[in-house]
Amino acid sequence: MKRVLLIEDLPQVAQHLQQMLSREKEAELVAVESEGDAALVRVTTEKPDAVLIDALLSGKSTGFDIAKRVRAASPGTRIVMVTVPQRPIEPKPDQGIDAVFVLPGGANELATALAIGKRDVRLKGRMIVCFSPKGGSGKTTIAINLATILRRRGHSVALMDGVMQFGSVRHSLQVPPATRSIVDLPTGQGMRTSLSEVLWEGPSGVAVLLGPPRPEEAELMAAPDVAMAMQLLAEDHDYVIVDAPSKLGEETLAMLDVADVILLVVTYMQASIANTRAAVDTFEALGYKGRIPILLVVNQADNAAGMSKGGIENTLNLPVVGEIPTDWKLVAESLNKQQPFVLSSPNAAVSKAIDALANALVQQQRR
Repeated sequence: MKRVLLIEDLPQVAQHLQQMLSREKEAELVAVESEGDAALVRVTTEKPDAVLIDALLSGKSTGFDIAKRVRAASPGTRIVMVTVPQRPIEPKPDQGIDAVFVLPGGANELATALAIGKRDVRLKGRMIVCFSPKGGSGKTTIAINLATILRRRGHSVALMDGVMQFGSVRHSLQVPPATRSIVDLPTGQGMRTSLSEVLWEGPSGVAVLLGPPRPEEAELMAAPDVAMAMQLLAEDHDYVIVDAPSKLGEETLAMLDVADVILLVVTYMQASIANTRAAVDTFEALGYKGRIPILLVVNQADNAAGMSKGGIENTLNLPVVGEIPTDWKLVAESLNKQQPFVLSSPNAAVSKAIDALANALVQQQRR
Protein backbone atom coordinates (compact mmCIF):
# COMPACT_ATOMS: atom_id res chain seq x y z
CA MET A 1 0.00 0.00 0.00
CA LYS A 2 1.44 3.37 -1.08
CA ARG A 3 0.65 6.28 1.24
CA VAL A 4 0.30 9.41 -0.91
CA LEU A 5 0.30 13.11 -0.01
CA LEU A 6 -1.30 15.46 -2.55
CA ILE A 7 -0.12 19.08 -2.86
CA GLU A 8 -2.61 20.95 -5.05
CA ASP A 9 -4.14 24.44 -4.77
CA LEU A 10 -6.89 24.14 -7.41
CA PRO A 11 -9.96 22.49 -5.82
CA GLN A 12 -11.21 20.94 -9.05
CA VAL A 13 -7.84 19.38 -9.84
CA ALA A 14 -7.44 18.19 -6.25
CA GLN A 15 -10.86 16.56 -6.40
CA HIS A 16 -10.06 14.85 -9.71
CA LEU A 17 -6.79 13.41 -8.36
CA GLN A 18 -8.45 12.32 -5.13
CA GLN A 19 -11.02 10.39 -7.14
CA MET A 20 -8.31 8.72 -9.19
CA LEU A 21 -6.41 7.74 -6.04
CA SER A 22 -9.60 6.39 -4.42
CA ARG A 23 -9.98 3.94 -7.31
CA GLU A 24 -6.41 2.67 -6.93
CA LYS A 25 -6.55 -0.27 -4.51
CA GLU A 26 -2.84 -0.03 -3.69
CA ALA A 27 -2.84 3.69 -2.84
CA GLU A 28 -4.00 5.50 0.29
CA LEU A 29 -4.42 9.28 0.34
CA VAL A 30 -2.78 10.69 3.48
CA ALA A 31 -3.91 14.30 3.07
CA VAL A 32 -4.36 17.18 0.63
CA GLU A 33 -2.41 20.40 1.18
CA SER A 34 -2.51 23.59 -0.88
CA GLU A 35 0.76 25.26 0.11
CA GLY A 36 4.34 24.35 0.88
CA ASP A 37 4.82 24.95 4.60
CA ALA A 38 1.81 22.85 5.62
CA ALA A 39 2.85 20.16 3.15
CA LEU A 40 6.36 19.98 4.65
CA VAL A 41 4.85 19.45 8.09
CA ARG A 42 2.80 16.58 6.67
CA VAL A 43 5.88 15.04 5.08
CA THR A 44 7.78 15.00 8.38
CA THR A 45 4.84 13.80 10.49
CA GLU A 46 3.05 11.41 8.12
CA LYS A 47 6.11 10.12 6.24
CA PRO A 48 4.24 9.33 2.99
CA ASP A 49 5.68 6.91 0.45
CA ALA A 50 4.96 9.35 -2.39
CA VAL A 51 4.04 13.00 -2.86
CA LEU A 52 2.04 14.35 -5.80
CA ILE A 53 2.95 18.01 -6.41
CA ASP A 54 1.29 20.38 -8.87
CA ALA A 55 4.08 21.94 -10.92
CA LEU A 56 1.82 24.95 -11.58
CA LEU A 57 1.22 25.89 -7.93
CA SER A 58 0.61 29.58 -7.37
CA GLY A 59 1.86 31.45 -4.33
CA LYS A 60 5.23 32.16 -2.78
CA SER A 61 6.58 28.62 -3.38
CA THR A 62 6.54 26.89 -6.75
CA GLY A 63 6.01 23.18 -7.14
CA PHE A 64 9.71 22.80 -7.94
CA ASP A 65 10.71 24.64 -4.76
CA ILE A 66 8.49 22.37 -2.70
CA ALA A 67 9.90 19.28 -4.44
CA LYS A 68 13.44 20.24 -3.40
CA ARG A 69 12.31 20.85 0.18
CA VAL A 70 10.52 17.49 0.30
CA ARG A 71 13.63 15.77 -1.03
CA ALA A 72 15.76 17.43 1.68
CA ALA A 73 13.27 16.57 4.44
CA SER A 74 12.59 12.98 3.33
CA PRO A 75 15.12 11.60 0.81
CA GLY A 76 13.29 8.27 0.54
CA THR A 77 9.94 9.73 -0.48
CA ARG A 78 8.97 9.37 -4.15
CA ILE A 79 8.15 12.76 -5.70
CA VAL A 80 5.76 12.95 -8.66
CA MET A 81 5.18 16.27 -10.42
CA VAL A 82 1.73 16.87 -11.93
CA THR A 83 1.62 18.96 -15.08
CA VAL A 84 -0.24 19.46 -18.39
CA PRO A 85 0.87 18.71 -21.97
CA GLN A 86 1.56 22.42 -22.61
CA ARG A 87 4.13 22.45 -19.76
CA PRO A 88 6.27 19.33 -20.26
CA ILE A 89 8.64 18.26 -17.47
CA GLU A 90 11.41 15.68 -17.46
CA PRO A 91 12.08 13.45 -14.43
CA LYS A 92 15.19 14.69 -12.62
CA PRO A 93 15.73 12.75 -9.36
CA ASP A 94 18.69 14.92 -8.36
CA GLN A 95 16.35 17.94 -8.43
CA GLY A 96 13.56 16.20 -6.54
CA ILE A 97 11.51 14.87 -9.49
CA ASP A 98 11.30 11.06 -9.64
CA ALA A 99 8.39 10.88 -12.08
CA VAL A 100 5.88 13.05 -13.96
CA PHE A 101 2.12 12.59 -14.29
CA VAL A 102 0.56 14.51 -17.19
CA LEU A 103 -3.09 15.49 -16.84
CA PRO A 104 -5.54 14.20 -17.96
CA GLY A 105 -3.66 10.91 -17.76
CA GLY A 106 -5.36 7.66 -16.83
CA ALA A 107 -5.09 5.18 -13.98
CA ASN A 108 -2.22 3.23 -15.54
CA GLU A 109 -0.14 6.36 -16.02
CA LEU A 110 -0.77 7.48 -12.43
CA ALA A 111 0.06 4.04 -11.04
CA THR A 112 3.29 3.95 -13.04
CA ALA A 113 4.28 7.41 -11.80
CA LEU A 114 3.61 6.35 -8.20
CA ALA A 115 5.44 3.03 -8.75
CA ILE A 116 2.49 0.90 -7.71
CA GLY A 117 2.14 -2.87 -7.96
CA LYS A 118 3.12 -4.71 -11.13
CA ARG A 119 3.52 -1.36 -12.88
CA ASP A 120 6.25 -0.47 -10.38
CA VAL A 121 9.27 0.99 -12.15
CA ARG A 122 11.45 -0.59 -9.46
CA LEU A 123 11.87 -4.23 -10.46
CA LYS A 124 13.31 -5.26 -7.11
CA GLY A 125 14.51 -3.91 -3.82
CA ARG A 126 18.07 -2.85 -3.15
CA MET A 127 20.28 -5.55 -1.62
CA ILE A 128 22.97 -4.05 0.60
CA VAL A 129 25.56 -6.49 1.92
CA CYS A 130 27.45 -5.37 5.04
CA PHE A 131 30.89 -6.97 4.96
CA SER A 132 34.11 -6.69 6.91
CA PRO A 133 37.13 -8.96 6.56
CA LYS A 134 37.96 -8.42 10.23
CA GLY A 135 35.77 -9.53 13.13
CA GLY A 136 34.75 -7.00 15.74
CA SER A 137 34.30 -4.19 13.24
CA GLY A 138 30.70 -3.55 14.32
CA LYS A 139 29.11 -4.58 11.01
CA THR A 140 26.25 -6.50 12.68
CA THR A 141 25.34 -3.54 14.88
CA ILE A 142 25.49 -1.21 11.89
CA ALA A 143 23.37 -3.58 9.78
CA ILE A 144 20.65 -3.86 12.45
CA ASN A 145 20.46 -0.13 13.12
CA LEU A 146 20.64 0.74 9.41
CA ALA A 147 17.72 -1.60 8.67
CA THR A 148 15.75 -0.07 11.55
CA ILE A 149 16.31 3.54 10.49
CA LEU A 150 15.36 2.77 6.88
CA ARG A 151 12.15 1.16 8.14
CA ARG A 152 11.44 4.21 10.31
CA ARG A 153 11.71 6.32 7.16
CA GLY A 154 8.75 4.44 5.71
CA HIS A 155 10.56 1.90 3.51
CA SER A 156 9.76 -1.80 3.59
CA VAL A 157 12.94 -3.43 4.89
CA ALA A 158 14.22 -6.96 5.38
CA LEU A 159 17.23 -7.82 7.54
CA MET A 160 18.97 -11.09 6.77
CA ASP A 161 21.52 -12.82 8.97
CA GLY A 162 23.88 -14.18 6.37
CA VAL A 163 26.23 -15.69 8.95
CA MET A 164 25.17 -19.32 8.84
CA GLN A 165 27.38 -20.34 11.77
CA PHE A 166 27.42 -18.28 14.99
CA GLY A 167 25.33 -15.43 13.58
CA SER A 168 24.79 -12.46 15.88
CA VAL A 169 21.48 -10.98 14.72
CA ARG A 170 19.45 -13.48 16.75
CA HIS A 171 21.27 -12.48 19.95
CA SER A 172 21.19 -8.74 19.25
CA LEU A 173 17.38 -8.57 19.10
CA GLN A 174 14.59 -9.87 21.35
CA VAL A 175 13.99 -12.99 19.28
CA PRO A 176 11.81 -15.69 20.89
CA PRO A 177 13.76 -18.98 21.24
CA ALA A 178 11.46 -20.99 18.97
CA THR A 179 11.55 -18.50 16.07
CA ARG A 180 12.09 -20.20 12.72
CA SER A 181 15.10 -19.53 10.52
CA ILE A 182 16.47 -19.95 7.02
CA VAL A 183 17.09 -23.68 7.62
CA ASP A 184 13.31 -24.16 7.83
CA LEU A 185 12.93 -23.16 4.18
CA PRO A 186 12.78 -25.68 1.34
CA THR A 187 15.51 -25.50 -1.25
CA GLY A 188 15.23 -24.09 -4.75
CA GLN A 189 12.06 -22.47 -6.03
CA GLY A 190 10.04 -24.01 -3.20
CA MET A 191 11.55 -21.33 -1.00
CA ARG A 192 9.32 -18.69 -2.58
CA THR A 193 6.05 -19.97 -1.14
CA SER A 194 7.41 -20.54 2.38
CA LEU A 195 9.58 -17.46 2.92
CA SER A 196 6.90 -15.31 4.54
CA GLU A 197 6.21 -18.07 7.08
CA VAL A 198 9.70 -17.94 8.60
CA LEU A 199 10.17 -14.16 8.72
CA TRP A 200 10.13 -12.65 12.19
CA GLU A 201 8.82 -9.11 12.69
CA GLY A 202 11.61 -7.16 14.32
CA PRO A 203 11.99 -3.55 15.52
CA SER A 204 9.66 -1.05 13.82
CA GLY A 205 8.36 -3.79 11.53
CA VAL A 206 11.66 -4.89 9.97
CA ALA A 207 11.22 -8.37 8.47
CA VAL A 208 14.05 -10.51 9.86
CA LEU A 209 15.33 -13.72 8.28
CA LEU A 210 17.43 -15.40 10.94
CA GLY A 211 20.41 -17.65 10.47
CA PRO A 212 20.47 -21.22 11.84
CA PRO A 213 20.03 -21.43 15.63
CA ARG A 214 22.69 -24.14 16.01
CA PRO A 215 26.17 -24.04 14.43
CA GLU A 216 25.97 -27.60 13.05
CA GLU A 217 22.91 -26.59 11.00
CA ALA A 218 25.05 -24.29 8.86
CA GLU A 219 26.02 -27.34 6.82
CA LEU A 220 22.40 -27.64 5.72
CA MET A 221 22.60 -24.39 3.77
CA ALA A 222 23.92 -24.31 0.20
CA ALA A 223 25.37 -21.07 -1.17
CA PRO A 224 22.85 -20.78 -4.06
CA ASP A 225 19.94 -21.03 -1.60
CA VAL A 226 21.39 -18.25 0.55
CA ALA A 227 21.60 -15.99 -2.51
CA MET A 228 18.09 -16.97 -3.58
CA ALA A 229 16.71 -16.03 -0.16
CA MET A 230 18.22 -12.56 -0.62
CA GLN A 231 16.67 -12.14 -4.03
CA LEU A 232 13.24 -13.33 -2.89
CA LEU A 233 13.32 -10.85 -0.02
CA ALA A 234 14.13 -8.14 -2.54
CA GLU A 235 10.94 -8.93 -4.48
CA ASP A 236 8.82 -7.72 -1.56
CA HIS A 237 11.01 -5.13 0.18
CA ASP A 238 12.55 -1.81 -0.78
CA TYR A 239 15.78 -2.66 1.01
CA VAL A 240 17.40 -5.94 2.05
CA ILE A 241 20.22 -5.46 4.55
CA VAL A 242 22.48 -8.51 4.83
CA ASP A 243 24.96 -9.15 7.63
CA ALA A 244 27.57 -11.21 5.79
CA PRO A 245 30.28 -13.49 7.23
CA SER A 246 33.82 -12.14 7.49
CA LYS A 247 35.20 -15.16 5.66
CA LEU A 248 35.14 -14.99 1.86
CA GLY A 249 33.72 -18.47 1.48
CA GLU A 250 31.17 -19.82 -0.99
CA GLU A 251 28.18 -18.41 0.90
CA THR A 252 29.69 -14.92 1.19
CA LEU A 253 30.66 -14.85 -2.48
CA ALA A 254 27.14 -15.96 -3.44
CA MET A 255 25.73 -13.00 -1.49
CA LEU A 256 28.21 -10.56 -3.00
CA ASP A 257 27.48 -11.87 -6.52
CA VAL A 258 23.84 -10.74 -6.32
CA ALA A 259 24.38 -7.62 -4.17
CA ASP A 260 23.43 -4.15 -5.39
CA VAL A 261 25.81 -2.48 -2.92
CA ILE A 262 28.74 -3.78 -0.89
CA LEU A 263 29.11 -1.82 2.34
CA LEU A 264 32.64 -2.33 3.66
CA VAL A 265 32.93 -1.63 7.38
CA VAL A 266 36.43 -0.52 8.44
CA THR A 267 38.11 1.22 11.37
CA TYR A 268 41.11 3.53 11.61
CA MET A 269 43.32 0.60 12.57
CA GLN A 270 46.15 -0.68 10.41
CA ALA A 271 45.04 -4.31 10.63
CA SER A 272 41.50 -3.39 9.53
CA ILE A 273 42.73 -1.33 6.60
CA ALA A 274 45.23 -3.99 5.51
CA ASN A 275 42.59 -6.72 5.57
CA THR A 276 40.15 -4.47 3.73
CA ARG A 277 42.78 -3.73 1.09
CA ALA A 278 43.20 -7.49 0.53
CA ALA A 279 39.41 -7.90 0.27
CA VAL A 280 39.17 -5.05 -2.26
CA ASP A 281 41.91 -6.70 -4.35
CA THR A 282 39.86 -9.89 -4.32
CA PHE A 283 36.76 -7.96 -5.34
CA GLU A 284 38.65 -6.52 -8.29
CA ALA A 285 39.84 -9.96 -9.35
CA LEU A 286 36.25 -11.22 -9.16
CA GLY A 287 35.02 -8.33 -11.30
CA TYR A 288 32.92 -6.66 -8.60
CA LYS A 289 34.61 -3.30 -8.76
CA GLY A 290 33.00 -1.24 -11.48
CA ARG A 291 29.96 -3.54 -11.57
CA ILE A 292 28.77 -3.22 -7.97
CA PRO A 293 29.14 -0.01 -5.91
CA ILE A 294 31.62 -0.69 -3.11
CA LEU A 295 31.30 1.89 -0.34
CA LEU A 296 33.18 2.40 2.93
CA VAL A 297 31.74 2.96 6.38
CA VAL A 298 34.27 3.96 9.02
CA ASN A 299 33.23 2.73 12.46
CA GLN A 300 34.65 4.30 15.62
CA ALA A 301 35.54 7.20 13.35
CA ASP A 302 36.43 9.54 16.22
CA ASN A 303 39.42 7.29 17.05
CA ALA A 304 41.42 8.28 13.99
CA ALA A 305 44.80 7.44 15.55
CA GLY A 306 46.63 9.69 13.09
CA MET A 307 44.61 8.54 10.07
CA SER A 308 41.99 10.48 8.10
CA LYS A 309 38.95 9.98 5.89
CA GLY A 310 40.86 11.23 2.87
CA GLY A 311 43.77 8.96 3.66
CA ILE A 312 41.64 5.84 3.88
CA GLU A 313 39.81 6.77 0.67
CA ASN A 314 43.15 7.20 -1.07
CA THR A 315 44.55 3.94 0.32
CA LEU A 316 41.54 1.85 -0.65
CA ASN A 317 40.50 3.94 -3.69
CA LEU A 318 36.89 3.85 -2.49
CA PRO A 319 34.53 6.55 -1.15
CA VAL A 320 33.57 6.83 2.51
CA VAL A 321 29.78 7.23 2.78
CA GLY A 322 29.48 7.09 6.54
CA GLU A 323 31.48 7.81 9.68
CA ILE A 324 30.11 6.29 12.88
CA PRO A 325 31.47 7.71 16.16
CA THR A 326 32.29 5.67 19.25
CA ASP A 327 29.73 5.31 22.02
CA TRP A 328 30.77 2.22 23.95
CA LYS A 329 28.20 2.70 26.72
CA LEU A 330 25.19 3.20 24.47
CA VAL A 331 26.15 0.39 22.07
CA ALA A 332 26.79 -2.04 24.94
CA GLU A 333 23.44 -1.18 26.53
CA SER A 334 21.74 -1.58 23.17
CA LEU A 335 23.22 -5.04 22.66
CA ASN A 336 22.47 -6.16 26.22
CA LYS A 337 18.88 -4.90 26.06
CA GLN A 338 18.59 -6.27 22.51
CA GLN A 339 17.16 -3.03 21.18
CA PRO A 340 18.59 -0.90 18.32
CA PHE A 341 20.09 2.31 19.69
CA VAL A 342 18.47 4.34 16.90
CA LEU A 343 15.19 3.61 18.70
CA SER A 344 16.28 3.91 22.32
CA SER A 345 18.47 7.01 21.80
CA PRO A 346 17.57 8.64 18.46
CA ASN A 347 19.31 11.92 19.33
CA ALA A 348 22.66 10.35 20.22
CA ALA A 349 25.56 11.17 17.91
CA VAL A 350 25.95 7.52 16.89
CA SER A 351 22.22 7.33 15.98
CA LYS A 352 22.43 10.50 13.92
CA ALA A 353 25.44 9.05 12.11
CA ILE A 354 23.41 5.94 11.17
CA ASP A 355 20.63 8.23 9.94
CA ALA A 356 23.18 10.13 7.82
CA LEU A 357 24.45 6.80 6.44
CA ALA A 358 20.90 5.82 5.46
CA ASN A 359 20.48 9.19 3.76
CA ALA A 360 23.76 8.74 1.85
CA LEU A 361 22.70 5.29 0.62
CA VAL A 362 19.31 6.57 -0.56
CA GLN A 363 20.99 9.46 -2.39
CA GLN A 364 23.58 7.11 -3.90
CA GLN A 365 20.77 4.94 -5.23
CA ARG A 366 19.11 7.94 -6.90
CA ARG A 367 22.37 8.91 -8.59
